[in-house]
Amino acid sequence: MALNVLDELQLRYQQLSAKEKEIADYIMRHKNSIHNINIRDLSERTQASMSTITRFCRKAGFSNFIDFKLSLNREIDIPRDELNFFAQTRHLYNEIIMATADMIKPQMIEEVVQQIQQARRVYVYGLGSSGLSALEFKYRLMRMNILIDAVTDSHMMMMNASLMDEQDLVIGLSNSGHTTEVNSALRVAKTNQAQIVGITNFDHTPFTETTDLCLFTPGLQRMGDIPFINSQLAIIYVLDMISMLLLQNEERLSARQRTLHALYKQDHS
Repeated sequence: MALNVLDELQLRYQQLSAKEKEIADYIMRHKNSIHNINIRDLSERTQASMSTITRFCRKAGFSNFIDFKLSLNREIDIPRDELNFFAQTRHLYNEIIMATADMIKPQMIEEVVQQIQQARRVYVYGLGSSGLSALEFKYRLMRMNILIDAVTDSHMMMMNASLMDEQDLVIGLSNSGHTTEVNSALRVAKTNQAQIVGITNFDHTPFTETTDLCLFTPGLQRMGDIPFINSQLAIIYVLDMISMLLLQNEERLSARQRTLHALYKQDHS
């Protein structure tokens, strides 16, 4: 299945010039109103020449701005009541989940699951909010009797990466793909022949250059000007898919049930 306009734009974002990125940012923030403007209007609002806009559209895979705009307009789903806070929040979450599902191929999830099951040890790297997602994933897989650890400190990442070998798997989490500490540790792990899986928003970054397999998730900038939304929602959705597929294994499912039973007994003792 071909990616939609916003997906393609996000993945190619790092290959755009500075001015083209400004155009992309404007379109992502105002995607619901692009159908009302022409190339001259966009030129004035972004302070970019019409030739630059045309070049931007070609980089996004379209022959001109009209084709780009028509394709984008077909994909935009505007909430029925944009003034309703609850409806808007629900729409944003649905959009993130649907965009993630479109960007992730099932066989890629299956390949990650296979690597997890074959690895001697699994490590998840993440800083800040991504570090919280790494911890969540660690606790899930521990309950499945998988040898896993979450590394959320930059110094610990570097030390951990230096002790890797070809039997280890590292899953790196970075929305931007430019988290210097994570990228440095992944390079060291890669030098030591560990397998590297990444989950990120953008292609063509230092992060993706290090990974053996990369899962792409939608970035929040495509959602427009919003005061708050969970930046980890797409990553958690991907980790959910991996977890659910791992639990198709009866031994993993049995191990999880035993841990839950042990916790239940402790809480009621």
